[in-house]
Amino acid sequence: MRGKKVISLQSDQPAQRAVGITHIERNLARLNLIQSVKQTHQTQWHKTVELDSHGAIRIECTAAAGDVVPHGTDNDVLLGLVTAAVIQDMPDDDKVTMTVVELLRMSGVQPSARAYKEVHETLRRLQRTSYEIRDSWFDQGRVQWRSVTMSIIVRVEVNGIAAIGETIGRWQPHTQVTVQLDRTVMQSVRDGYLRAVDRRLLEQLKQPMARNAFLTLSVLRLQNDENLADTYRVPLMRWAAHLGLHWDRPDKVVRALAPVHESLKRAGLLEGVEFKGRGTAQVITYRFYPSAADTLDVPGSGDDPRAVSGSGGSPSQPETRPFDAHAVTLLTAEGVAPGRAVRLARQFTLAQVEVAVRTLAALRATPYRERVTNPAGLLLDILAHPDRYVLPGAAARTSTPAAPPATGTGKQETAVPNTRQPASPEPPPDVERTASAALTLLSRRLDTTTDGRAVRDEAVEAFIAGLVGALDLIRIGKAATVPEARALLDRLRTRQEHAP
Repeated sequence: MRGKKVISLQSDQPAQRAVGITHIERNLARLNLIQSVKQTHQTQWHKTVELDSHGAIRIECTAAAGDVVPHGTDNDVLLGLVTAAVIQDMPDDDKVTMTVVELLRMSGVQPSARAYKEVHETLRRLQRTSYEIRDSWFDQGRVQWRSVTMSIIVRVEVNGIAAIGETIGRWQPHTQVTVQLDRTVMQSVRDGYLRAVDRRLLEQLKQPMARNAFLTLSVLRLQNDENLADTYRVPLMRWAAHLGLHWDRPDKVVRALAPVHESLKRAGLLEGVEFKGRGTAQVITYRFYPSAADTLDVPGSGDDPRAVSGSGGSPSQPETRPFDAHAVTLLTAEGVAPGRAVRLARQFTLAQVEVAVRTLAALRATPYRERVTNPAGLLLDILAHPDRYVLPGAAARTSTPAAPPATGTGKQETAVPNTRQPASPEPPPDVERTASAALTLLSRRLDTTTDGRAVRDEAVEAFIAGLVGALDLIRIGKAATVPEARALLDRLRTRQEHAP
């Protein structure tokens, strides 16, 4: 039996920290049980829509008497509850316990008196609303589609005040709530039917409909091999019904979706949106950046438009060539601006980028590490001029490399003769280690078990803290077993913590 762990957002324990990562249960994201609109008067709804190769989605939703169906920011609170369940090791009694302010923060909601009242109302709606889902809930454990009837929340216990539904507005920041989630939902969480996304990305999306669309698309674009498709097509009116836009006029739907699409583009999730056809027969095509694996590491309007060229480069017109998302993540992890990283990933192969990163790592393992004051700039020069950085021996990680051209002040030292001077790359922004970069590097195999998810989350925290690097994460993700991944992570952290 798993022990009960009460989360604390102030905790220093990696397994208990919610910062950076939000967990979504994939059925909840695909089915979109909570309407995207900010306000509603609806007391019930039903939909039958076909959005992917898994067949039709059939759902009926009925609110309690005198109430309305879940909508708007209710979905954010649901995300917070699922994330809390993962952090608390998916308790066998299906209950998660936290303070109100912790739930709000985990849900991405700014704490306030109004927020305390609204989260109270949200929990009430999720408890008192009934869903009938027919042949549309995927059971990861049994590998089959099921029909289920449920309320997302079974029970809410509040420490110190009256039961839910009474004395709205009396909740305080440190009011403790225990929420028992539906057994079907919790079993799916325990089975690992989850996706982990970067909380910062969700915070970029200010409207509930934009967040709902992103979460739904993040699951719908998953292919059978678990890779992310670069495009997704859906009939306009089906998509509208799925998001809770119950309108017959396609022009009204298009207008409602316009700010959603703009938000997703600004956040770097969408490369473009195309409409084909006319009237109710219109079809939307979403084009995603190949590197947009639920991260922020994609092109931005403020990036340097110049690309690096040199002997290691590839032919012209790099902006039209495909690129490897791992190459982008390796580059951004070392501080290369996202837009430039995408252009470099088009110009150089993944193998070239990996060699350059290993070369940089090898330089950091030598007495020259104190002179690597601008790692991103040095990495760009390694890519552009690989012949200037000769590593004696086969393995960059363990060999003694040639001294790099000086990137800061001071006298240059050389282990291998090298008299050529590098071009001076423009300094990029300060290095920012993100959860999104770490999640992209780690294998999805770690998502499938409780122990694997614990290793994954600790590895993310170690990456953000600077205890492990990008290539370390790749090694952890490629470990044959979860215990091997755990042992490798522990060794890497211990090595860094005891480094001079």
